[in-house]
Amino acid sequence: MRKKALLLAASCLALPLGGTAFAQESEGSAEEAGYGDIIVTAQRRAELSRDVPISLTTLSADTLSQANITDTVGLEMLTPSLKLDRQGNFTAPAIRGISATVTGPAMDNNVAIYVDGVYMPSTTAGTFDLPDVERVEVLKGPQGTLFGRNATGGAIQVFTRKPSYETEGMVSASYGRFDDLFLKGWINLPVTTDRAAISVSGYYHRNDTYYKNIRPNSSLEGEEAWQIRGKLRWNPTDNLEVVLSAAYGQRSETFAIYGTPINGNSVTRVLDTNFIVPTRPYEVALNDDSRPQKNESLDLSARIELSLDSGTLTSITGYLTRDMTNVLDADMGYAANGLGINYRPGSFDKYLSQEVSYSSDMDDALNYTVGGYFADGEGGWNPLGVDAPGAATDISIYSTQSVKTFAAFGEVYFDVTDRLSLIGGLRYSWEERKLTGGAVFGNFAAGRPAMLPVGKRSWDSFTPRASIRYELTPTSNVYFTYSQGFKSGVWNSNNIFGVDVVNPEKIKSYEIGYKGRIGDAVTLEAAAFHYDYTDMQTTFIVVLPGQSVPLSLLRNADSARVNGFEVDASIKFSDMFDVRLAGAYVDAKYKKFVNTAIALPCTDFAQPCGVTGPTPTRAGNNDTVAFDASGRRMIRAPDFTATATANAHVPVGGGMLDLTGSVYYSSAVTYTLDGRVRQPSFAKIDARAAWTPEDSGLTISIYGKNLTDKAVLGGASITAVADAVHWAPPRTYGIQVEYRF
Repeated sequence: MRKKALLLAASCLALPLGGTAFAQESEGSAEEAGYGDIIVTAQRRAELSRDVPISLTTLSADTLSQANITDTVGLEMLTPSLKLDRQGNFTAPAIRGISATVTGPAMDNNVAIYVDGVYMPSTTAGTFDLPDVERVEVLKGPQGTLFGRNATGGAIQVFTRKPSYETEGMVSASYGRFDDLFLKGWINLPVTTDRAAISVSGYYHRNDTYYKNIRPNSSLEGEEAWQIRGKLRWNPTDNLEVVLSAAYGQRSETFAIYGTPINGNSVTRVLDTNFIVPTRPYEVALNDDSRPQKNESLDLSARIELSLDSGTLTSITGYLTRDMTNVLDADMGYAANGLGINYRPGSFDKYLSQEVSYSSDMDDALNYTVGGYFADGEGGWNPLGVDAPGAATDISIYSTQSVKTFAAFGEVYFDVTDRLSLIGGLRYSWEERKLTGGAVFGNFAAGRPAMLPVGKRSWDSFTPRASIRYELTPTSNVYFTYSQGFKSGVWNSNNIFGVDVVNPEKIKSYEIGYKGRIGDAVTLEAAAFHYDYTDMQTTFIVVLPGQSVPLSLLRNADSARVNGFEVDASIKFSDMFDVRLAGAYVDAKYKKFVNTAIALPCTDFAQPCGVTGPTPTRAGNNDTVAFDASGRRMIRAPDFTATATANAHVPVGGGMLDLTGSVYYSSAVTYTLDGRVRQPSFAKIDARAAWTPEDSGLTISIYGKNLTDKAVLGGASITAVADAVHWAPPRTYGIQVEYRF
């Protein structure tokens, strides 16, 4: 069929570019495939990205390698309007200003993350390395029809390498500043010709901390992570494929542990006259029992594809577990008398999911995708310990939030004419959540208490999608898409002392765009969008009456709106030089948000405040103050982000020298509703030079990240006891050796 020939040719010719994309089957010839023609699966079927009427950025393995992107946090360097921050122990991705402030076990983000088609609900699972990645697709805007719940902001799809029927592999070693050692590799081994193959991939990554310890006679730990993944591919018949995958890994990280109180605002100052509180970027001073965050992960999946004459039937089964423990010095300061506020979080998540879908592939005007999804899981604290000055104030919260969800979905693709196509889709989602919990006061060693029911709720929702696409030329399209997103309601796993639950948040999106290849050298994508956002799930920190430790409370905000546009252009000047320029403007504001609160230093007003009683005379703890955020900019939503990348390829010394330089710019980012804690505008510059001797399989490269050594926030934890911020890495550089065979 002509369509399949086009996709095959395009997959061979596609260059490692990022792009924005759109929907439907393309009718054309294989000769049309060329520069910037990228195959994506944003609609659960292989298509050219320009035919998919939603904005997306696609990053190939080569693109990530050239930019030296080694983990999910680095994706924002190449993806305008994507921000990947950390909020304490958890990852909080944001796309076009849509981001979650609700964090904790079984409290999903509103930007969904998928690995090989399996949804990753745990918020501790959003930061991970990319040692065997094939490509990454960042889908922007609500994905309520095909990807369902918890994708109000968008979805990030990570695809790892599938076993091939050739013996091939890769090994890589890099070493850089801060004693950074990164070993990774993969190998494919055919078991029987064209019937069975296995692959094994893995990595080991360690480094020293980039923080400076200003507390005498104490040391800081670095980070360490490793994972091993095995895959089996089995093709018992020509039209049936089974891929089984198992991955296990551990991470020991310090991002949530090390931080600096803004302006030295920490309760440590009022706990002892002999204190050490850091005030500069990359400085840290902690209590004796602070410990790195330990994450343990297990991922099992099975993907079965049956190719029929009329389409493909796909089954995806996933099972995952996540376990996290650490001790966090919440006040980010050192008091000589040993007093302080410590969080002792231990969380778990485990989920079993099953999805079955059928995508037609007919040479007719009408095609469709239908499917169903089911998941059963739970997550909770085991426990969340908080200790404050005095043993009587210590508390350990145990909780389990169980989740059951079901969805049925479908989309219809109809070619009205050779140029005009329509898409209509609908998803029904149902979710039930039940919270049980218990608490122990004053004794961390008392063990798990009786788990009592807190509450049980269920929600359902219909989320439609409608698109119209018009083919201007055989290689360019314009489109309009209306879609809705739904994020399930959720119980607060952190607070079991009362009914603390929020209803689902919903979003309506309107997007108009263009995507096309202009001649043989230019690809251009542009999109303008408007969101109506209601019942946003938010959280703020308070000290409950009768308690002496800070806890989080959930609330639904009323409404917000987001307006913006994006432009993404790639230009191939010659086989030796190409550039990509991309930028996004996002105007994201709360329309009505009166039922909220902010944290303010106690010295900002005269009243009793915080966990220590009377107002201190010097900066110390925060108090929670009622606040009307209506009209304010949404947090983690910079006005403008842009990326520019240039690639040069020069024959040198019997091989090829590849030079890559990239610049990422972001306007100011706020981390609090009142803008009190913010990151000013900044630019980062990365560069890489790689030399590959001809016909050798060997590549030797040097790299540099954040070459201007800009101190940039990577996250914030604003609580009742400190204005704690965490810093992204300063300037780093190193050398890498890679061998492919």
